[in-house]
Amino acid sequence: MSPSNNAPSTEDDELCVKRPALTIETRNSNYHYTKPEHPGFTEALKTTASSLCKCNPLVWIKSRIPILDWLPKYSPRSSLMGDIISGCTVAIMHIPQGMGYALLAGLPAVCGLYMAFFPVLMYAILGTSRHNSMGSMSIVCMMAGKVVSELATTESSTSYVPGDVSFNTTDGSPQYTPQQVAAALALAVGLWQVLLGLLQLGVLSVFLSDMLVKGFTTGAAVHVITSQTKYIFGISVPRHTGPLKVIYTVKDIILNLPNSNVATSITSAITMLILAVTNEHIKPRIKKKTPLPFPIEFFAIVIGTAISYAVDFQGKYDMRVIGYVPTGLPLPSVVPASVIPYVVVDGFVIAIVAYTISLSMAKIFGKKNDYDIDATQELYGQGLHNVFGSFFQCAPSAACLSRSLLQESVGGVTQVTSFVCCTLILLILLFIGPLFETLPNCVLSSLIVVALKGMFLQLYDLKARWELSRIDAIIWLATFLGVVIIDIDYGLLLGIIMSVVVLLIRNQSPPVAKLGYIPNTDLYLELEKYSSAIEVPNMCIFQFGGALHFANLEYFQHSLYQKSGLDPHQIKKSKKKNIKKGDNKLESGETSSPDQNVSVLILELSRMSSLDSSAANFLLQLYKDYKEVGISLAFVALPDVAMNTLEQCGCLKTIEVIHFFHSTHDAITKMSKELISLNKKRVKPLEIGNENIGNPTLTIIMSNGKTSELPSENISTRF
Repeated sequence: MSPSNNAPSTEDDELCVKRPALTIETRNSNYHYTKPEHPGFTEALKTTASSLCKCNPLVWIKSRIPILDWLPKYSPRSSLMGDIISGCTVAIMHIPQGMGYALLAGLPAVCGLYMAFFPVLMYAILGTSRHNSMGSMSIVCMMAGKVVSELATTESSTSYVPGDVSFNTTDGSPQYTPQQVAAALALAVGLWQVLLGLLQLGVLSVFLSDMLVKGFTTGAAVHVITSQTKYIFGISVPRHTGPLKVIYTVKDIILNLPNSNVATSITSAITMLILAVTNEHIKPRIKKKTPLPFPIEFFAIVIGTAISYAVDFQGKYDMRVIGYVPTGLPLPSVVPASVIPYVVVDGFVIAIVAYTISLSMAKIFGKKNDYDIDATQELYGQGLHNVFGSFFQCAPSAACLSRSLLQESVGGVTQVTSFVCCTLILLILLFIGPLFETLPNCVLSSLIVVALKGMFLQLYDLKARWELSRIDAIIWLATFLGVVIIDIDYGLLLGIIMSVVVLLIRNQSPPVAKLGYIPNTDLYLELEKYSSAIEVPNMCIFQFGGALHFANLEYFQHSLYQKSGLDPHQIKKSKKKNIKKGDNKLESGETSSPDQNVSVLILELSRMSSLDSSAANFLLQLYKDYKEVGISLAFVALPDVAMNTLEQCGCLKTIEVIHFFHSTHDAITKMSKELISLNKKRVKPLEIGNENIGNPTLTIIMSNGKTSELPSENISTRF
């Protein structure tokens, strides 16, 4: 068979297809379709129980205690040095951050050091992120501080004795210390996270798209940098909480800039300059020669402490330093049960925020360093590390953005970093804490600011995403602005709402199109996009590109009527109007639609992923409406799941199975017979080249005198 003179082809890419035209019924019969079995509840329960019994206990234990999986595979030669350097650097950062963030939570400063030890140790055993630095976190501590200020009835003692937590009821009402409230809050947060893990709700993290995560973390970086700016310039800025707190903080910073400490500003500028130059120029060159990371951040801390001690920055230049670091460990204690009901709601909110922050950071580091994050195990790990910390007067903790960035940037490879960090924190708590009392706060703030560079570079993602998908860019922008302008928790909520709305919009309004055919081929393409496509005479092909359900039925109906111009209700009204005028010439099979010649409407539904009962009943009514006005409705490429729904809803008792076709080409071939039976078209053999196909082919004469050929019962096409 030679190719048609009109069909575009080459010698190497011809495709010849010859097979009978198929309805779904004949396809299933000819090719032995086997309907999948759907077991009942009892059978499904037995299958689940059987699979659990066959589960390897060792594999399950390793999945719930990840350290048992990764520690035997640990390579000291390739990872130990980076983990040690990273652990030492992060441990030093824990000292000022832990003490400062503890004050944000309304706790004694030493509690921040406890948060750098007990929760971190537990997360290193149960967590799946290799680079998340758990412990005190500014946003979570600020949220905890609000609860502590509302519920604590006694003030913390500056001469706090570890383990000495009292519970007094002098007038019959409970008296709570800040440590007790914070510990109860940490317990509530941990229990909420464990409960979410047991319910397997870690899969909800799929709603945290890359755009939401990047917008959220970039907005959180703004919070962190505004909290560190006062240390960079050595100024005093009042603490703000609630919506617009970043705006108020920036305003206060600008107003207080004339009062900046010159020595502090110069030290910060020199530190940031050295760090930036080293990170951008020196580290890349060293990395080419040796895998050993260059710990400029650690050197900056050591040198800054030594110079401050030698010059006496605090005494001569009034620079802020870390100050007194107490020693000792707290004794374990149980929080009073009576305070727990008061912190349940706040605990749930903080649990979600802490989990989202930590999981967001874990996803970024996992993607960057090519390892997987188990969202459900993260709930267990973070939940149990908060529960464990609650026995040692720790406030709720989470992954700290700045420390995590530093931990990864200085060469941290695995969770061994956390064990190194905990070892140093233990030594600091017990013995050597006073050695770092002269470290200037501005040096640590400079480390944090420089480490935030990677987060702010994500702003370029917004520009690139805007050009690709403005809807995705709006999610990024809405999340970022919500976090920065309103607050961290409201920004997160706004980002999630925007993501859900986008999903609903995309699912609510799938793409629709009116198709035409390419002559002498079996291609059916959008008429609006392909100028070579031609409308099939006496037929209309409508394509719907998504799931059909109760929420988008109205959209489907409106799009169908608009694209096809075939509104059965309008056609019915037009018929009645013609009858009243005495024009009773309409014969069976004719319509009074805008296109007077359309007798067949084809619904191309190959992209329909699902169909609910409401949609099934809607299609049944649509079939009846069009049948009433003389238009045959054909369903094309309907997936098995949709066919099963139609069958279960009883729709196939009314809609004959011969109206369901394997493809658009099959539907046109079969439905053309209806046109023949109505004597609307003439038939002659189709000649391709010099060869005559024995089976008849429809030659449709259009109103303009041109002809168009459609294959008949046996499809034979070249293109």
